[in-house]
Amino acid sequence: MAAMNQDSRPAPRWRRVVLGLVDRTRADDWHLGLLTAAAVIGVLGALATIAFREVVTLAERALYGRSDGLVQAASHLPALERLFVPALGGICAGIVLAWARKSVSAGSSSDYMEAIALGDGQLAVRGSLLRALSSAITVSSGGAIGREGSMVQLAALVGSLFGRWRRAALPRRRLLVACGASAGVAAAYNAPIAGALFVAEIVLHSVAIESLGPLIVAAVAANLTTSQLFGYHPVYHMPMLAEPGGLATVVLALLGLIAGFGAPVYLRLLDLARHAFARWKAPLWARLGAGGLAVGAISVVEPQVWGNGYSVVNSMLQGGWLAPALLAVLVLKLLAVASTAGSGAVGGVFTPTLFVGAAVGGLFGALVRLHAPGLMPEALAIAVGMGAFLAASTHAPLMSILMIVEMTGNFGLMLPLMLSCVLAYSLSRVLQPESIYSEAAGSAAPTPATAMAVDFLRSDPAVVAEGASLDQLEQAFVHFRRPHVYVLGADGRFVGAVSIHDLAPFARQQRGRGGDWQALVRRDFPTVGDQTPVWRVLETFATHAGERLPVLDAAGKLRGYVSKSDLVLMFRERLGGAAH
Repeated sequence: MAAMNQDSRPAPRWRRVVLGLVDRTRADDWHLGLLTAAAVIGVLGALATIAFREVVTLAERALYGRSDGLVQAASHLPALERLFVPALGGICAGIVLAWARKSVSAGSSSDYMEAIALGDGQLAVRGSLLRALSSAITVSSGGAIGREGSMVQLAALVGSLFGRWRRAALPRRRLLVACGASAGVAAAYNAPIAGALFVAEIVLHSVAIESLGPLIVAAVAANLTTSQLFGYHPVYHMPMLAEPGGLATVVLALLGLIAGFGAPVYLRLLDLARHAFARWKAPLWARLGAGGLAVGAISVVEPQVWGNGYSVVNSMLQGGWLAPALLAVLVLKLLAVASTAGSGAVGGVFTPTLFVGAAVGGLFGALVRLHAPGLMPEALAIAVGMGAFLAASTHAPLMSILMIVEMTGNFGLMLPLMLSCVLAYSLSRVLQPESIYSEAAGSAAPTPATAMAVDFLRSDPAVVAEGASLDQLEQAFVHFRRPHVYVLGADGRFVGAVSIHDLAPFARQQRGRGGDWQALVRRDFPTVGDQTPVWRVLETFATHAGERLPVLDAAGKLRGYVSKSDLVLMFRERLGGAAH
């Protein structure tokens, strides 16, 4: 940079005030900047989930002339149409999905869990959109799978695009994608706390505030968008329940044990279905078509297997189901979910898992009612069954407890849910170490041993030219709000750094006389090279109390800086994943 003329005019009083605040607070963009980004991603992610929801609703209206749910649509279709509509939908969804797989370039991902846990936070735009289209076709044609998986994927895509636009460093890109996923879960289920914990427990394997804080902000922003602006409400409706007595809570603990035994069987069934379809060397469209045909055949007998099961679970929560009917719909729904998910259809198994838990809880409630009438309301056993089965399948008990409470709006469930979910999780973890999301979440994530400083490079350093005036140096501190400003020579080489703690008293002494500040430059300020290994960067940080280190190229020119928060976040994620 060219040298600048000295300016002897006194600095404005407001700038002196700002310099004093910067000196005292050492303002850091990690908290404010990241939380602001999380809020923006939360709003945009919620809009993406709403768009997907409306596309599916429009498709249902176009196909069936109604939009009151897939179960109602299936019930009013002739048996022959009920048989073939899911098959035709599966074929079309398979064609689109094959196109999506071809469009994903090397180095990018079309799955948000993989992008967060294993990848570089880059989600393939075309691949994600085509996968969402494939999912919309499967869901609207009656596939027994959740639409929420694609809603979360689209919200995560928003986070990926935001990180790409901001040129965020690797750990922060991953966290921005995680914020999008948190927003998607919160918007899909109207459950902001559980949405944040879903990503924290299942994907990041960490509930540290550095990552949980942005996830919560994104989830709250998404929930406010869907509930306040668009009027979405809790997805499950049940009578408000008072906190159950001690005996009912203890009895419901048995339901937790049943879920702990049953969830591994459920996961095994899904695995067997996936392996069976994988062994069939048919085109993807044929496999999805076969899965749809299986769902169609089951729906000829029981139309309530269509879709993700929201309406059926809501019906269970209102009561009146007999045990034989519950058992029949449970078995048939399991077969339908296995057929759809096993064929490779895009969608979530989160909501079908809730359906299975509700049916198991209903059967347990019927058994209790037979031997101890009046001990507990039927809806209580169903809701606790949903939470316990979810905890046992996902290995995320805290998320499961809060998910059921938020989705039903019923805080009277808290105590029995806490006990049953923990028991279900503990037993399931012993019997089946892998959860329903273990493969996608990347339990075997690579270590950062080969990462270098350039992988974490941030390109907005606070700089000033070596020949700048005192006034221009003060402006740089006010503009960047950093504790250090880097000084560059005319050729862009790094000269050193000036600390706000040194500048503030010096500027007060000068009182606008434009004194020479060059003596304030610390020319031995620690730096790292762009090819410096991460472990050596950490060694440098161990002797440097600051948040940032300048990154230089081989010629000594400043390329940017690395942030201590980015490195800590990466290692926290990796250590959390290893511990999990």
